[in-house]
Amino acid sequence: MHNMPLPYLLRTVRLLQSCQSYIRGRLPSILRTSSSSSGLLLTHKPWTPASTVTSIPFRFFNQETSVIAEENNTVSESSVCDSADHSHAHSGEDSLKADVQNPSTHPPRKLSCVEVLDAFSGSAYSQHELYDSIKSMWNVLANSKKLKSSDKQLITDHPNFSTLCYEVMKSAPSMSNKFLVYSLNVFVSLKVNQKTRLVQTLLSICQQRLSSLKVGEISILANSLKMLESNKTVDILNSGVCLLIELKCEDIKDVTLLQNLMRIAPTHLRQKFEEKALQMVDRFTVPQCLHMFSVLAEVNLHSESLLDACSHKLIDCLDELSCRRIISLTGYCSKLSYFNEKLLSAIGDNIMNNIYMWEKWQISAVLTSMAFLRFRYVPLLDYFADKIIEDVESLKTYNLMTVSKVYSIVNHLPEERGKFLETLNTALDSLMNSMKKKDLLRTVYNLCLLGLVPAAAIQKLLEDKSLYSTLDNVEKSYLGHIKLCWLLESGSRPYSIENLENVKANHSDSVMMCHTFLKNYFTDPCLYQENMQFPSSYFIDFVFTLDTNQRNLIPMGDVQKLENSQNITRIAVLCCTAGSFTLGNLHPIGKMAVKIRHLRSLGFHVVVVPVHQFIMLSEVKRVEFLRENILMEIPSNQKANEIQQIEET
Repeated sequence: MHNMPLPYLLRTVRLLQSCQSYIRGRLPSILRTSSSSSGLLLTHKPWTPASTVTSIPFRFFNQETSVIAEENNTVSESSVCDSADHSHAHSGEDSLKADVQNPSTHPPRKLSCVEVLDAFSGSAYSQHELYDSIKSMWNVLANSKKLKSSDKQLITDHPNFSTLCYEVMKSAPSMSNKFLVYSLNVFVSLKVNQKTRLVQTLLSICQQRLSSLKVGEISILANSLKMLESNKTVDILNSGVCLLIELKCEDIKDVTLLQNLMRIAPTHLRQKFEEKALQMVDRFTVPQCLHMFSVLAEVNLHSESLLDACSHKLIDCLDELSCRRIISLTGYCSKLSYFNEKLLSAIGDNIMNNIYMWEKWQISAVLTSMAFLRFRYVPLLDYFADKIIEDVESLKTYNLMTVSKVYSIVNHLPEERGKFLETLNTALDSLMNSMKKKDLLRTVYNLCLLGLVPAAAIQKLLEDKSLYSTLDNVEKSYLGHIKLCWLLESGSRPYSIENLENVKANHSDSVMMCHTFLKNYFTDPCLYQENMQFPSSYFIDFVFTLDTNQRNLIPMGDVQKLENSQNITRIAVLCCTAGSFTLGNLHPIGKMAVKIRHLRSLGFHVVVVPVHQFIMLSEVKRVEFLRENILMEIPSNQKANEIQQIEET
C-alpha cells in the first residue's frame, strides 16, 4: 500500500483523461417516461451551423490532434434551438454527411477520407459542406503520419474526388486563408500532380495572399511546399515564407506560435529562434516544455541550454505526463543524443513508482531509448527481466531482438542471471527457424555480448554457406565476433602474444594526452609496446610485462627469456573515452565489456584508463593511478582514488 495515495489517484485520473475514449459535446438528457418503467428517451439539442466558415466544428475523437491542427481547429458554438425529438434513423449517405457536419450530436466515430467523399455528393451541396469536407480530409491526413500509396490511390479514384477538386478550384478565390492552405495541403498530400490547374490555382492565390497569412497558416503552407518539386512559383513562395518567418520572429510573444515557426524555420534561422526560445523559456508550461523536445527533435537541433531548461521543469512535473508522453520524451532524448542523467533517472523513478500503470511493451520502448543513451537504470531493467522470465512464451521475434539488444548495449544482467540467459536461449531455440538470417545474426551477436553463446543458433549460421555473401561489412564483423566468442567460451585461444602487431592509430586529443603522459612517465620505450592489435581483432593502447614479485616492468627484449615464469603478468592498458561506459558511471557498455572479458581469457591483466576522468586529475593523482593499477603497488594512503574503480564485467 502506498503511503501517499493522493498523487497516485491524481495520476490515475490524468491517465483516464488522456484515454482515447474522448467524449466531447453536449450530453443527451435522459428522461424517464411514465408510460414505460424501462424506457429511456435520449433527446438531443440539434446543432445549427454558424454563418461563418471559421466556426465549422470537426474533430476526430479517437485521434490525437496535431499542434497545428489544434491551433486552427477553433470551434465556435452557434445558436442552438431545442427540439422535442431527434430521429435515430439515417440513410447511408445522409448519416455520413451528418457525421462530418455535426459530430457533437453523435457518438465518437472515426471517418476516413473515402467516407468523407461518400458524404460529399455532387448535387445539393453547399459551400459550408465543401469546407467541411476539406477540413475533415485535412484532419485525417494530418493525423495519418504514414498513408500508403494504395490508400491515396483509393481516395483519388473515388467518383466524388474529381467533383471536389473542381469545386475547390472554383471556390478558391473566395476561400478564407485558412481553408485555402488546408485545400493545398490536402491535394499535395494526396500526390495530386503539381502541374494541374487545381494546384497551380491554389499556389497562385497563396502567393497573392502571402502577406496576410497567420502563423498557423504559414506553417501549413510551408509543410505543403516541402512536398512539392522546385519551380518558379514554389521557389518564390518558399522565399516569401522564409522572409515572413524571419520578420515574425522579432515580435512573437506566444510560445505555441514560436514553436510552430521554429518547426518550419529554414536552417539559417534556427539559431535566431533558439535565442528567442531561451528568452521565453521561463513562460513555458509543462506541455510546452515537452513540445519543445518534439520540435528540436523534428528539426534535429541539439540546443543543450534549451533542453536543460525544459528538463529542469519536466523533472518536477513528470506525474503530469501520461505513459505515452514519457515514452515520447525518452525517444526525443535518444534522437537528439541528449545525455541528461538527472532527467533519465527521474523518468526511471517515476515509472517504478507507477509501475502498475505500465504495460510491458511500454517499458520496452523506454528501455530501448535509454539504452541508446547508454543509460543503465538497474531497477527497471531487473523488473523487466523478471517479467520476461515469468512469461517466456510471450516472447516473439521482435521482442527477443529488442531485449537482447537493450541488455547487451548497457551490459546488464539481473540477479538471476542464469534464469534470464536460459530464458533467452530457450526463446531463441524456438524462434530461430522462423527468423530471417540477418535478424538471427544480430540476435546471436547481442547474446554473445551478454556472455551467452547459443550453440545451436551459431551452428545454423556457420552452416549457411550463402550467408556471408549477403552481409555488409558491419554484419561480417558480427559474424567474426560470434566465431571468436565461440572459440574463447569453449576454452580455445585463437591468438597468442606473438600475434600482436603494431598498427597506426588516429587518436582523439584526449586519448593522445593520455598516451603522452604514459610515455613521459615510463621514459624507457623498451618497457612497453604502443598501439598493438590482434589480427582483425582487439586494439590495445599499451602492453606491459610485469614481474609481480619485484614490482618491476620487464623490457620487451627480455620477455621471451622469462616467459615460463609464474611471476610474469601481461598487462593490457585500454584508454577509453566516456562513450565506452554507461552514462554517469564506469560500467563498461557491451562492446567494451566483452573486449575486457576476452582479453582476460587470452591471459592479460586489463587496466582501463577512463580518459575523461584521467585528464582532469592532477599530475600527482595520475602518477598514483598508474602505480596502483599498472605496477600494482599498494597505495600509501587509504584515501579514495579520484578515479572510480572500474566495475567488474
